[in-house]
Amino acid sequence: MTASSGQPLAASTNAIGHWRMPPEWHPHAACWMAWPGSSVVATAQRQSLLGELTRIAHAIALFEPLRVAVDPAHLDEARRALPDNVTLYAMPVDDHWMRDTSPTFLLDDALTPHALCWNFNGWGKPWMQCIEADAKLAQRVARALDERTPMTASLAPIVAEGGSLLVDGDGTLIVTQTSILNENRNPGLTRSEADAVFRHWLGVTKVVWLPGSTLDTITDGHIDGIASFVRPGALLATGAEGGDERAREMRENLKALLLARDARGRHFDIGLLRAPDFEALPVDLATDADFAPEYVNFYLPNGGVVMASFGDAKADVHARNIVQQAFPERRVVQLPLRAIARRGGGIHCCTQQQPAAVLT
Repeated sequence: MTASSGQPLAASTNAIGHWRMPPEWHPHAACWMAWPGSSVVATAQRQSLLGELTRIAHAIALFEPLRVAVDPAHLDEARRALPDNVTLYAMPVDDHWMRDTSPTFLLDDALTPHALCWNFNGWGKPWMQCIEADAKLAQRVARALDERTPMTASLAPIVAEGGSLLVDGDGTLIVTQTSILNENRNPGLTRSEADAVFRHWLGVTKVVWLPGSTLDTITDGHIDGIASFVRPGALLATGAEGGDERAREMRENLKALLLARDARGRHFDIGLLRAPDFEALPVDLATDADFAPEYVNFYLPNGGVVMASFGDAKADVHARNIVQQAFPERRVVQLPLRAIARRGGGIHCCTQQQPAAVLT
């Protein structure tokens, strides 16, 4: 296990073109994760959280190189827990939500990599503590990579997070209104203005807007808790069973997906991953308002799928079978998730793919 350091990246104002965000099944050069600082997670929860992050890291390392951003104060702790073939990057880190705090990695027509930093502001929550390091983490990651392999980087003209972006690699991007067109991130931003940003920086030609969620008090309804592409034109989506408000919001998102067309004019083929039965879960999980049992929040390492189980045996098996059918050539690894899900996220939220510079 090796360690490297990164310094803050200066802002770039250069206009660029012909960049694209590859889909998540594009071959990866590596996966990125983050090792959380001790000030972010209560001591009583920290060990269970680190245990889950460690299991995710070990699973991903079976499929592809893993790079982990670690605060220097926790390097020894991370070294003891993580696989020997993981590369550690020493830099200030607050939390473990690498999907949202890292850059989005792009490729241009010549397969040159570029890191796009989304100006993370703690999901627009003024009460969110300990984001000083994470607000600059994307820039530090880009700088650390540039020290090893030339990689340009830019600051995006809007605030967003990786979990708010879903692309199919065929010109389509899906986002939610509540996370992008939100005064806590982008005051006054219009849909057409956001469309222009995404078209320019991500190389998409069609932006599909879903309503999102007003009940999600952390991310304001990130798309990666709603759906995930299987291939262009095909999605897996969170089911909308039940009569509560969260189920109602999900039905509105599914309705919008069913009515939408992608960049090629296709209607989406949607497979549903029904949520676990809360009556089958431990009471402490079922009554936790932040608990996010979303099977679609999985990660696609090279040749694999790393997904969660939540404790409802019937729903867990059903979800695994659906995911395996969707990705018949990939090995599915299912890991129990409680501590991370109780913080409002999943495996996808803790990971960020770095695409390989190859044609597909």
